[in-house]
Amino acid sequence: MKAKKIYLLDLGMLGGDSGWFLPGAAGGAKTYSNRNATSQWIEIPVSAALIEHPEGYILLDTGIAPDAMQTHEKGLMEAFPIIKFSEENKLEKQLALVNVKPEDIKAVVISHLHLDHIGQAGIFKDLRTPIFVQKKELEYALLMLWQGKGGAYDYSDLAPLRGANWIPIADEKFEIAEGVIAEFTGGHTPGHQVLHVTTEAGNTYILTGDYLHLVKEMEIEAKGWLLGDAEEWHTYIRKLKYLVSKPKTKLVAGHDVNLWNTYPKAPKALE
Repeated sequence: MKAKKIYLLDLGMLGGDSGWFLPGAAGGAKTYSNRNATSQWIEIPVSAALIEHPEGYILLDTGIAPDAMQTHEKGLMEAFPIIKFSEENKLEKQLALVNVKPEDIKAVVISHLHLDHIGQAGIFKDLRTPIFVQKKELEYALLMLWQGKGGAYDYSDLAPLRGANWIPIADEKFEIAEGVIAEFTGGHTPGHQVLHVTTEAGNTYILTGDYLHLVKEMEIEAKGWLLGDAEEWHTYIRKLKYLVSKPKTKLVAGHDVNLWNTYPKAPKALE
């Protein structure tokens, strides 16, 4: 039993300096030959993926909190402000596009715990929905917050999830359901993971989380200021390129500026 369909959910847009995502000259840094270079301000989609599977619906990531501009650390929201968010970008509304309710979700997989991936997970706490996260990601996020060094982790996201049905995993690969495999990558954060989904149609989609914010990072084999562990990131990048070169294997970078030009939004689906 493989996945039937994948629905990409539109959870708004963030803005940020291009240097966060692309390195050096590609990110707009000044160089010896071009000392007048300027970085660009880019706007990126925030998305999640709903996987329709015979074993039950599986959700990858939950987007950003609707009220983050008011509740989150000011410096964080200055760096990554919400550019677009309406009632239609709430997770419940996006699920409703395909006639799914939060209580229909059998498992939530979190690529990592930054604000734009965990922000609407609170709806699953009282439902006791299993929330899969890499153990080291949860430990690191809490370590940084407890030291007052949250960065892109925010207390407003994680505090309400105390007591949720967390399932910490420490596996390089973990099968959530048949053909739905979480794989540890690190690189961006200490416990970052991507999700491989194979469908009944024979396609495999690699949902990158923030291992890749933009597809261009894979093309140039480099990342901007949001690079966490360079050794981990560079160890995985050519493996990813090899996987994507295989027939019927497709890359879904959920923050890529061309995401919605490449793939359809819900209620349309990937098969």
